Amino acid sequence: MTTLLESVSQQMTPEVLGKIGKAIGVDDATVQKGLDVVGPVIQDGLAKKTQTTTGLDEIMSMLGGLESSGGGGLEAILSMLTKGSPAAGAASAGALGGIFGPAVSAIGKTLSAKLGFDVTPLLSAAVPVVLGAIAGAAKSQNLDSKGIANMLQTEQRNFMSNASPEVLGVLKEVETVTDKANAIQQAFTADEWTAIRLAPLATTFYVMSASPSGLVGSVKELTAAGDVMRDVLKDADATSLVNIAFGSAMQKVDGKPELDENAPRESMIGMIRTAAVAVKAKMPGEAQSFASALNTLAQKVAEAAKEGGFLGIGAKTISNEEQQALNEIRAALA
Repeated sequence: MTTLLESVSQQMTPEVLGKIGKAIGVDDATVQKGLDVVGPVIQDGLAKKTQTTTGLDEIMSMLGGLESSGGGGLEAILSMLTKGSPAAGAASAGALGGIFGPAVSAIGKTLSAKLGFDVTPLLSAAVPVVLGAIAGAAKSQNLDSKGIANMLQTEQRNFMSNASPEVLGVLKEVETVTDKANAIQQAFTADEWTAIRLAPLATTFYVMSASPSGLVGSVKELTAAGDVMRDVLKDADATSLVNIAFGSAMQKVDGKPELDENAPRESMIGMIRTAAVAVKAKMPGEAQSFASALNTLAQKVAEAAKEGGFLGIGAKTISNEEQQALNEIRAALA
């Protein structure tokens, strides 16, 4: 019987590998090398989730959402990579977060360092393909949720017993960073963690809403925010609070955000303040880097679009309202 990973591999024809490679900027061989690691990582994450009732329910929900989001087929995934399909992109980001929780950014960074290229787009794209293989196997074998759990756990045990030392080492590293990321989240209450992971979005939208810049200006500001977040992720340690918090924010930027510029401004600055207080109290060693990253984000968003003036004459890089917002953010983080 064909295993799940074999089913995924059979779909990766030279043509498909070429399209994926072109989309993420690497050659076919590098894509294949990445998939040889990414596939087992995803299967391992899914198998572990099936060990709890809540986790299994989440997986069943993911499988049920495949059809409404464009399915787990390769066409939808290639569309996401090559054309930026919003539906497929949001579904992939959501599924990835559903499997690995706060550890997504840490896992992506760890795998990227191991394989020598940015694995995150491939990791995100591979999730629906693996889920599609699970859905296909469940349909052909008429499996219920318990049957799916048993299939995943059995296949992962069999895979681990035959995997190369290199792949086993990667899976161990992923397990380690996942445990560290989960430990960081568990150090905070649910409300505190929500504030921490949404603080980058709250910062962005607090500045934007201080002095609305119109459609063109808003696009520039959101682009600047995305650039800063990516720079922060590039420089941060894999298991640092900053990497995990900003990684969670980027998932929401790429998918469906939980917060937007229409949220009450008092709730946004309150969220920033709550996050800062919680980090200083429970992870003081991370407080300075967390505050610095948010202040930098706020500054770059404020500078992204000129405000006021007429036909560009007399416009300011930072309006008085934006400067006030920057001051309030700095005070909240102090």
